[in-house]
Amino acid sequence: MQRLVKPSDYVLQDVLGQSMYQIPWEPRLCPGNPAEDPEAGALLYNAFVQDQAKGVVPRTPAEQMSDILDWVFETAGEPARSLAADLAAAYLGNHAFLIDDLDDWDAETKSHRAHMVFHGEDIRGLSARTVMKLRARAAAGF
Repeated sequence: MQRLVKPSDYVLQDVLGQSMYQIPWEPRLCPGNPAEDPEAGALLYNAFVQDQAKGVVPRTPAEQMSDILDWVFETAGEPARSLAADLAAAYLGNHAFLIDDLDDWDAETKSHRAHMVFHGEDIRGLSARTVMKLRARAAAGF
């Protein structure tokens, strides 16, 4: 049985040079652990463990990458265009998604960019067709 968390369960710690709240007994990186805000983290973490108890299988990194790419191509606006440009640049080795840049990311793409911090190899494995679509999306400006 998995224990649910309360915001008061979180402990402030240094995570990759950032002050973040962590669940002391949870070694996994998962939704809500670590978290910038214990209230929001508790909601995410509790939903995650309840889904696990129900047998819901978390999405694989490849599925998450596919969802992010779909979002970039289907969403209008500067945040999606900017993320497309950064993904294309990362593929070419001209950009890196770093946790140190967390404060600079816009709220709309923050979770997508955070995912990319740990998936540089997946970015470099994108197909040429996908990279060309990213470059076109970055140039579109809509």
